[in-house]
Amino acid sequence: MPISPRATLAHVAVVGATIAVTLVRPAWADAPDAGAEHLVATMECDRAAEPGRVRCSVEARADGGAIVWGDVQIVDVPSFITPLKGRIGVSDATTREPSAWRWALALVARQTGQGRVHARVRLLHCADADKTRCVPVVREVTAQLSVGR
Repeated sequence: MPISPRATLAHVAVVGATIAVTLVRPAWADAPDAGAEHLVATMECDRAAEPGRVRCSVEARADGGAIVWGDVQIVDVPSFITPLKGRIGVSDATTREPSAWRWALALVARQTGQGRVHARVRLLHCADADKTRCVPVVREVTAQLSVGR
């Protein structure tokens, strides 16, 4: 079956657009964390004497550039823990400075135990003051949790 001129023209247009986008793409966009090598995230949880509310904090720090957006997703908790929220968003950040963002979060311990809490910190990091060179950055964080022991 012969290929119609219309199908050939559409194929050439798609290939041309793909090549154009590839050539126009800036070199700094090749690496997902380009320009954010010095961005660190940490998580800590308070020790709880008995079951109940357990407070944790997450902090992201940038050594250069600016953090302009961020959130925290709770990825995994021990079986005796229930997170009060699965996602702690921008409006829940307790500190929003260009070089540091902080979030406070609460978990509920239904019984005593120990385990690790895993979370994902998603950030938008800009390498320049004009905020034209921004890249999404993801950092996985873990904290030890101890209730009643």
